[in-house]
This record gives sequence, structure tokens and C-alpha cells, in this order.
Amino acid sequence: MRSSVLLTSALAAGAIAGPIERRKVYTETQVTVETITVYIPSSSAPSSSATPTSSAVPTTTVAPTTSAAPTTTAAPTSSSSSQAAAATSSSALAYGVTHTSGTVQATFHEGDEYKNSVLWHHNRARANHGASNLEWSDECESAAQTAAAYCDFEHHVVDGQGQNLFTTSGDAYNVTAGITDSWYKGEADIYTWWGEEPPHSSSDSASLDMETFEKYGHTTQMLWKSTTSVGCVTIDCGSKMTVSGASSTMGKYTVCNYSPPGNYVGEFAKNVAAPSGAYSGYSWSD
Repeated sequence: MRSSVLLTSALAAGAIAGPIERRKVYTETQVTVETITVYIPSSSAPSSSATPTSSAVPTTTVAPTTSAAPTTTAAPTSSSSSQAAAATSSSALAYGVTHTSGTVQATFHEGDEYKNSVLWHHNRARANHGASNLEWSDECESAAQTAAAYCDFEHHVVDGQGQNLFTTSGDAYNVTAGITDSWYKGEADIYTWWGEEPPHSSSDSASLDMETFEKYGHTTQMLWKSTTSVGCVTIDCGSKMTVSGASSTMGKYTVCNYSPPGNYVGEFAKNVAAPSGAYSGYSWSD
């Protein structure tokens, strides 16, 4: 069986106004819309890839609330089973965990298989940029659960954590498509400031250019070297799901929280390194 999946992503982090006064700038945006064909496992399931079909026009508004997307992170005062198909190669443990590979990952939404796939796909991307493996955080998972329960595709962020979101339609949850195909591959090609600082706002040198940040902020949070842990939740919101305040059929909802958060203004150069190898062949089903 196969189903067409519509996927939307959003992210959160913090912002700093100056070296002493700390403030956070919250904005709302629908970052990307992609169509992903997901093949639920069968005896001869073909491989799949994510093909962008359209991009949502970002809408950015400043709002001092906890329902936000995306934000940059306020800089701190002082400066990261299974079945027969389980990965057994040396690269598996290099990414911190073994996981069940293949299209069956599209169905994962809880339990150890889910956690291991989340970690493996994050850590493979991070390894390609010289970042250490993330570990699972129950605290991040709990905060992500609280945010996901709103089913509103809005950021509900706790202090000390960053956050990425995505939501899909169809029968599959496909958290690994969000991680590898959307957040990583979908944005790493856009980000060109490896080892340096991305564009800052023309009106405020202590803030990022938010229109640009909205296009790459998921991948920089994923790859942020100082981030050490992640916790994710994937749920079926069903008819309760809303996107941009309107009812949506994209009811399979994933929230990932990160600690410590990434996307600190002025710290991209030391935290987001260039890729050491090609990643175009990476797939959600790996």
C-alpha cells in the first residue's frame, strides 16, 4: 500500500538584542511544503524520495508569546531491536544506536524503534558535519509532548530548548522523512555559510535576517555542535489539527525539542561546519 504525504515544517530557537539585555524574537512561518510518496512496507516496496512541489510564502510577525516560529536563541552569558532488518554495519554504532532500516520506518511513532530511528537519522547528518551524537532526553520528550498536544502547528517552547516541527497527511507518520529529507537535505543545499555567520538583519546587527533564517534554521539546529540531546513526539491529531489557524488534513504531527538549543546569534561559525561528504543519497528509509 502507498500513500501520498504532504509535509510542512517549522522551527524555533532564540534571539539576542545585545550583550547585556536579553530578549527573544518570535515569528510565525510556514517554511516549506513538500510532497513525499511513502511506500508502506510490502514484499517489494520500491525506494522513495522527497520531491519539492511548492514552497509556502513565509509570513513573519513579531509576537511576544510562546506560540512561535521560528526564533533565534538568546545567547547565554557563557559560552550535544529490532527486527531482522536492523542495521548491523559499523556505521550504525558510529551514529550511537542500531535501528530498523527500510520503509517500515514510515510507521514508527512510539517505542524504542521510533527513538532509535530519530537518533540515527539525526546523528548520521551530524556526523557529516563533525558534530557528536545526540542522546535521547526524556525532558525534551516531555516538553515536545506538551507542545504536540495543542495540534496547532505552532511553537510552544520552554526555556533552554530549541524546537523543530513538521506535519504530514496520509497514513504514514514518517518522522524520518521530516528529519532526513526535509530538515536536513531540504535545507543543507540552501545554507552556504558553513564555518561563518549567516546574514544579519539590515536594521539590527544583533539579530538574524529572519526571512533567510526561515529557510535553513531546521538544519542548523540539527547540526549544532553544542546541542547534545533531543526528544521527539509523533502523534495523530486527526481532525483536531490546524495549520496557520485553519483546519488541516495533515494530522500526523511531530515535535522535536533540543537541548541545549542551537541557532545562537554570533555562534554559527563554530557550531555549524561544512559537510565532509555527499549527502544527496541519504534517504528517510535508510
